[in-house]
Amino acid sequence: MADKAGYVRSALAGGNFDRHHCHWPGCEKIVPPAAWGCRPHWYKLPQAIRTRIWRAFRPGQEKSKTPSAEYIEAAREAQAWIAANAPPTPTLTQGALNL
Repeated sequence: MADKAGYVRSALAGGNFDRHHCHWPGCEKIVPPAAWGCRPHWYKLPQAIRTRIWRAFRPGQEKSKTPSAEYIEAAREAQAWIAANAPPTPTLTQGALNL
């Protein structure tokens, strides 16, 4: 597990991110492909869901584009939890400037 943590920390520190957005609906923050999402949204998820995503994550899956079925299931669980428990993050493209 320590190797996986180092892998993700290295991706976060590298700053050379592909155009990968946080997976929280409406969030446009660019994050490294090895990260599920931005720090604030990651920690809004319940611990149990974060643990499932973390356990299922395999270093390199973001490069090969082949996440495991367990990772996809955990990511879908996260999206279902967000839809049921959190309002979407407004973006400028959603008309946030309507006065």
